This record gives sequence, structure tokens and C-alpha cells, in this order.
Amino acid sequence: MPLALTLPVPSPASPSSAPAARPAGRPPVRWQRPGRSRPWPRLWSERSQLLERQHSRIEALLEQLIEGEAPTARCQQLVRALGLHLRLEERWLAAAGCLCPGHRLSHRQAAELAARTPAGSAERLGWLLDLQEWFHLHRYGADAVAYARAASAPTLSTSASR
Repeated sequence: MPLALTLPVPSPASPSSAPAARPAGRPPVRWQRPGRSRPWPRLWSERSQLLERQHSRIEALLEQLIEGEAPTARCQQLVRALGLHLRLEERWLAAAGCLCPGHRLSHRQAAELAARTPAGSAERLGWLLDLQEWFHLHRYGADAVAYARAASAPTLSTSASR
């Protein structure tokens, strides 16, 4: 027997739960990142700047962890930041038509390496050095090529920015 969903009919005396109409002359509000006052960038030039800032923050965190003590919480922060960056980069490079299967495979390999956070501090240093080597080679190799292609590609449409 099919399940039927019935919604209660609001009474005329109850306040309307319908969204308020937008004032005339105001453009619709674009989706924005939670907790941020700026919307996601739409142009590749702005996107690449954001991705490069993420690269720099991840490299700095890697250096801090390699030079000093690498507590588990900070390593988890690194893994989370790297995962978020790789997904965003893939999404934006794919939207620009510049994400090749090899680039995506390289990201998967890095994610697998990052997911194997060693428990001991002695093994953790080797793991961090491996991540740092991958990140450096990738940033100045595959990423540099893909970013250059995206920069020379036609401008993104607004539908690809979501």
C-alpha cells in the first residue's frame, strides 16, 4: 500500500510560514559559504588565488609538523585540510574542463596516504615527509599545468560555479 503524506492546512488566524517576498529592486542572494561573508568565487583567477592560499597554508602546516612535535590532533587537522582542498580543486578544475584522470588519480593516492596516519611519532615523521614530497611535486607539477590550462580556458559559466 503506498504511503500518503498529508500536510496540515494552515488556518487563516495562524501566521504565515511562507518566505518573505524579496523587496523590489534587490537582486537574489547567491548561496554563500556558512560563516563567511563572501560568496564562492566564480572566475578562475579568483579561484586559483584561493587554491594557492590553501596550498600555502597546507605547506606551512606540514613544515610546522615536521620541524616540531606532531600531535595527533594537528595531523588530523592536516588530513582534513588536505582532503577539503583536493575536493575543491577537483571540482573547480573539472568545471573548467582541466581535470584529467591522472590528476584525479594522484589526488586519490594522496588521500590514501593521508588517511594512514601512523600512531607512533617515529613513523609519523616519515609519513609527514612523504606527504610533503607528494604535495610539493604535485603543486609545482600537475597543479601548475592544470591551473595554466584553466587560466587560458574560456570563462566559466555561472552554473559551473556551484
